[in-house]
Amino acid sequence: MTIHSTAIVGDGAQIADSVEVAPYAVIGANVIIKAGTKIGAHAIIDGHTTIGENCNIFPGASIGLEPQDLSYKNEPTGVIMGDRVTVREYATIHRGTGDRFTRVGDDCFLMNYSHIAHDCQVGDGAIFANGATLAGHVVVGERVVIAGSVVVHQFVRIGRLAMISGATGTRMDVPPFSMCDRRPLHVTGLNLVGLRRAKIGPEVRNSIKQAYKLIYRSSLNNTQALTRIEEECTLTDEIKEIVDFYRTTKRGVIKGAFTAEGGIASAVEE
Repeated sequence: MTIHSTAIVGDGAQIADSVEVAPYAVIGANVIIKAGTKIGAHAIIDGHTTIGENCNIFPGASIGLEPQDLSYKNEPTGVIMGDRVTVREYATIHRGTGDRFTRVGDDCFLMNYSHIAHDCQVGDGAIFANGATLAGHVVVGERVVIAGSVVVHQFVRIGRLAMISGATGTRMDVPPFSMCDRRPLHVTGLNLVGLRRAKIGPEVRNSIKQAYKLIYRSSLNNTQALTRIEEECTLTDEIKEIVDFYRTTKRGVIKGAFTAEGGIASAVEE
C-alpha cells in the first residue's frame, strides 16, 4: 500500500495492501478500497462506499458524496463499484438515498465530467463519454454507450447494448440493442457493431430486426406488435428481453425514426 503523506484517510477506512493513493486525496472512514486500485490526486471518496479491484480513479473525481436529493436525511448510504472501473477527471458518482446504494458494474469507463446521480444502477461494461449525465434512479443495462453531453431523466431505463449519440437527452426508456439519435431522442436503427462484439449471431440479429420492424415500421400499436413478435419471431433470450422491456415500461419507450439508408427496415446482415 502506497499512501502519499498529504492524503487524508479516515480512521476505519479499509484499504488493501496494493492500493495507491496520490497526493491530497481524501478517503472517508467508511470506505473500502480493494486490491490494485489507484486513487488519483485530489480525488474524494466518501460514504459507505466500496471500490472494487484494479479500478483507476483519476485526479479530481468525486465518489460517494451526499446526493443532490432533498429527501436525503444523512442516512448511511454509499456507492458500490465493481472491478476494473475507470473514473476520469472530475466525474461524479453520488451515493444513494434512504437505505439504497448507487451501483456501478465491472469494466465501466466514465469519462471527464460524467455524472451518475443517487440510486442509479449501471451495468457491466457501460461507457459514458464526457459530460454524460444521469439523474436519480436511472437503470443502465450492460455495455451501453452514452455519448457526450447526453442528459437522462430520473427513473429512465436504458436497455442492454443500446447506444445514444451525443448532445441529446431522453425522458423515456431506451430499448435494448438500439442505436439512438435526434432531439428529442428516437430509435434510428440497431447497434449492429455492439451486437457483433457481444457475439450475438446473424440469426438472432435478424430476429431482433424483425421485432423492431413490427414495433416501429408497422401500423400496429405496441400491444399488438408484441403479440405478433411472440407469434412470429424465434423466442431467443434477446427477443424475450425486448418484449419484457416494453411490457414493463413505466415512462414509455422512445419512438422510432428511420431513414431509407440505415434504418432497421434496410439493415443488411452477412
